[in-house]
Amino acid sequence: MEYPRTIVAEGEDLLQYLPHRPPVLLVDTFFGRERYTSYTGYTPHTGSLFCPGDYFLEEGLLEHAAQSIALAAGLERVQNQGQVEPGFVGSVNSFITYRKVPSGSTIYTEIRELHLYPGFSVLQAEIFCKGKLVARGELKVVKITGPGT
Repeated sequence: MEYPRTIVAEGEDLLQYLPHRPPVLLVDTFFGRERYTSYTGYTPHTGSLFCPGDYFLEEGLLEHAAQSIALAAGLERVQNQGQVEPGFVGSVNSFITYRKVPSGSTIYTEIRELHLYPGFSVLQAEIFCKGKLVARGELKVVKITGPGT
């Protein structure tokens, strides 16, 4: 799978679009967005959260996917003169891990919008490392909107 290699935002520049902060920040690069798809990246390092040893944990892959969704949504809201809206993963369907990600290896993630509704969205995450599919799953994200948000 080929990914856009042009970096749109990285490192601390991402913080304006995300509620997450280190050590729980699991996205370090945003490669951009096409019509229904956005692209992110992350390089786990030994000793970091979800990478206690030589491999990035499955839980880290899932959290990375969720943060990739949040990043794309936050960037879109800010670009449209809005504020980042809070949300949360309401459910995860068929999240399958196919192989381990070694520490220090960059993962590239593709988030595809499958269904968009006013209160929630259904998205598919595909995570790749060294050109091979590492994990795939479907996430339902609930948007929190209204007074006080």
